[in-house]
Amino acid sequence: MTSPDDEDDPYVIRPYEPDDRDDFLELYDQVLGDRNDEWFRWKYEDNPYSDHVPMIVATDEGRIVGTKPAFALELRIGEETYQGLQPADVMVHEDHRRRGLYSRTTERLKERYRDREAALFFNFPNEATLSGSLKHGWQIVEEVPTYYRVQRPDALAGDNERLETLAKFARPFAGAYLRTRDVTVRSPRDVTVRRFADVPVEQFVELAEQARPGTIHANRDETFYEWRFNNPLWSYDAYVATRGGEPLAGIITGTRTDDGTKETCLSDVAPLGTTPDRRDGLVAILERILADRRDVAMVAASGRAIPSDLLAQFGFRSDQSLPFSKLTQPTTQVTYPLAGDGGHEWTVAGRAITDPLNWTVTFAEQDTW
Repeated sequence: MTSPDDEDDPYVIRPYEPDDRDDFLELYDQVLGDRNDEWFRWKYEDNPYSDHVPMIVATDEGRIVGTKPAFALELRIGEETYQGLQPADVMVHEDHRRRGLYSRTTERLKERYRDREAALFFNFPNEATLSGSLKHGWQIVEEVPTYYRVQRPDALAGDNERLETLAKFARPFAGAYLRTRDVTVRSPRDVTVRRFADVPVEQFVELAEQARPGTIHANRDETFYEWRFNNPLWSYDAYVATRGGEPLAGIITGTRTDDGTKETCLSDVAPLGTTPDRRDGLVAILERILADRRDVAMVAASGRAIPSDLLAQFGFRSDQSLPFSKLTQPTTQVTYPLAGDGGHEWTVAGRAITDPLNWTVTFAEQDTW
């Protein structure tokens, strides 16, 4: 436990303890929105990549008023695996802001995990926390592109001003534009796509092993597929494309309704690397997904695991191009090393962790998806 030398300081900064769960959820409800025990158990307590809840809390008179949690993932780099911690769900109660709690919990988190089991922090802060991350030593990797296919502009209307603006832009042409795109893409006749209500773990592990990139990415093994897509806030489906019974590619989709807007994300893709038949499989799967999800307002993909030109053929547009670049918040990836790599602080397994070419990221690497 830590506190400053000032005897009048009321705060204690310490690691999370099992009895803190109710306090955490109460603060989450006040600061970020409603969450429940099932979500907390999945994300933190049942996370297979940590034997404890990696979180620092700030307390005042025994009550939690600030948190700095981390979402654990196992990262694969070449043939080696490392623990990566993703700071997430950072909160400070409104009555206790501007008192240094963000800084103190951040520094304590760095201190607790430096030179221990984790190799690095990496995360995707929002506008409110990006400047704080940079202040405490994180460096920007890149703005990870997000691709959107707006299918029902009217369904985007609501309290979100940016979505309302996007809806106004998209209404005049969305239907005709997407229909034109869809008729120009046809999947290979000899490729079959099967949809699963649960992720077929063995098939996705087999697909992942077909072409693993040498970049930093979540290790897609049995543990990953059995746990990652059980987030109770999302409904998941899996699609596998085969030719002659041999798997070519797979995509896992996540669907939810947020503020009245129903959206589907292409949560993950396998294999991450390129194979001769991968593109045929992805074309067939995307055609099937979009046929199944005509009722959703928007379909989104993150990163470069699915080729951008293929997404463009299906009517997806990047948030790094107009109009989305003016209407959406970019996904900024940042990182911070926790263990030196042969004396090189900003490298892991010989890869510079601030170089975007050394990362492969989908929604599956991002804690909120």
